[in-house]
This record gives sequence, C-alpha cells and structure tokens, in this order.
Amino acid sequence: MKRIALFVCMAFAVSVANAQLIKPKKQETYTLDEKGQVVKKKALFESKKAPVPAKYLAGACPLVDGKVTWQQTIEAPGLASKDIYDRLVKFFMDFCEGKNQTDMSNVSVVEETKHQIGVRIQEWLVFENKPLSLDRTKFNYQIIADCSDGSVSVTLRNISYIYEEERGGGAIKGEDMLTDENALNKKGDGFNLGGYRKFRMKTIDRKDEIMKQIADVLK
Repeated sequence: MKRIALFVCMAFAVSVANAQLIKPKKQETYTLDEKGQVVKKKALFESKKAPVPAKYLAGACPLVDGKVTWQQTIEAPGLASKDIYDRLVKFFMDFCEGKNQTDMSNVSVVEETKHQIGVRIQEWLVFENKPLSLDRTKFNYQIIADCSDGSVSVTLRNISYIYEEERGGGAIKGEDMLTDENALNKKGDGFNLGGYRKFRMKTIDRKDEIMKQIADVLK
C-alpha cells in the first residue's frame, strides 16, 4: 500500500510539473534591427492611442490681439455683395432659432449700406450625451460677416463658455481652454489633462460646421 501511495504521489507531482511546463505564456512580439537582433519586445496586444488629427494641433486656434479668432474668406462666384448680404441675413435669423440655441442668440448688427452683419450667439455645445449622462457647456461667440462682390469674409471671435453652472461652475475664457500654450502637451501631439481635449476639439468642429453652412448658403 505504501508503494502504491508513493507511486500516486509521484505521478501527481509529475503531472503538476508538466502542467506548469506547458502553461501558455503571454504572447510577445519582437522588434528586430537590420541584423536581426532583438532590440525591443512588447505585448502582442498592447493598445495604442490613435494619433490626434493635425486639424486640432498646433496653430488650430490662431490668436488676434491675444484672442482666439478665426477668419475665413468664403467665395461666392457670380453673387453681388447685396445678394450675399440678403442670403446671410436670412440664414443667421434662422440660425439663431435653431437647435441648441438659447434666447441670448440674436442678429445684433445689420449694416445694409455696408453689407455687414453681426451675430451674437449663445448655444449649448454638447460634449457627450448618453442615458443619465449629459456633458455640455454654454458656448458664447460672435460672428461678423463682411460681404463683397463674389465673397464674404467671416470672423468668429469673442469666445467664452459657461460650464457646469448648476454645480457652482462659471464663465471660462476661450483662451483658457483653446490656446496651444494651455491645451497642448509639451510634445504638441496631444492634450493636457483637464478638459482641454473636449473643449478644443468640439469648438473647432463647431467652427468648421458653421463655415460650411455659410458656404452652402452661397452656392
């Protein structure tokens, strides 16, 4: 009996040892140099962050007199300045009544003789909207449209935010969240912590959307 028990114990020990020997290891890949020598190894499924598109990086939020200001000339071939002005007055009137606009949005300046339009906007800029989770800010800015024959010069400026007002938050200058100095990391390939990413990316996207809408009106 003792021999049998000893044999069983030895067999069990061998099986455990074999199991350890054949235990699968974490797969790894190797980086080789030109001579085929291993210079670095890393986990096979190591996650990598997607690179930030260049449109959000250095120079994306230009400064004019220390303020983030976007200026863009939108071409409108064949249209006289009066035609462009008339179309844009109607567009901005509808714009101020659109989705996510507050009662503060209005067409504040119309210079018919100079074909200039000034619009003051306060709208909700939504960062994330999920069930039981809505992250958004009031987004304030001004649009100036200076119409000429065949084109319009559009300026978006005087940016500020009112964030988490219901939680004791308050007004934030656009420059505090948007400038390269404040928003971008030292390498310039990503964002600093503290909400800069969502403010800068969403604001740039909204600016691009507005410029496209204006261009579409003048086609």
